[in-house]
Amino acid sequence: MSGLTRLSELAQSENVVLEVSLYGGALMLLAYDARQSTKDVDAIIHPPDVGRRLAAKVAEEHGWSDDWLNDDVKQFVIMTETRHPWTPPGLNAPALKISKPTAKYLLAMKVMACRKALPGHPGDEMDIAFLLKKMEVRNLSEVERIIDQYFPDTELPAATTSVLERLLAASHP
Repeated sequence: MSGLTRLSELAQSENVVLEVSLYGGALMLLAYDARQSTKDVDAIIHPPDVGRRLAAKVAEEHGWSDDWLNDDVKQFVIMTETRHPWTPPGLNAPALKISKPTAKYLLAMKVMACRKALPGHPGDEMDIAFLLKKMEVRNLSEVERIIDQYFPDTELPAATTSVLERLLAASHP
């Protein structure tokens, strides 16, 4: 949260309000307390040029990677997705208008990505398992209906279906 706080301070010093839509691991951490940490913040920021410039300054000040705040997630975001205004608990960032997607949309995004864990990256399985349990999703057809709301006519790869079946069986024995 220190990065977002500092980003707000820098924006405020320039009399700018940044619109920040949070996704991914940072959202799982801040909104759901579903993980201990995240290596980056997946977010879409407007205006993007000011957001990138100020994020680069935060990275330099903290000695962080330049991509600590990145918009790589935009390839998975659909234009009709609804984001809701939200303030992470304990964050004092008056120059940031933060929003987040619904848990359903986040689940759909996580399932669509369904990245495997790699050294230094936890993958998506832990987040998917958390969201399935939180939303009380009990079977694969429910997951498919949720995905169809946002990504119609998507056929999940066999590997993703296998992961989902395993996670669903573990969450509802």
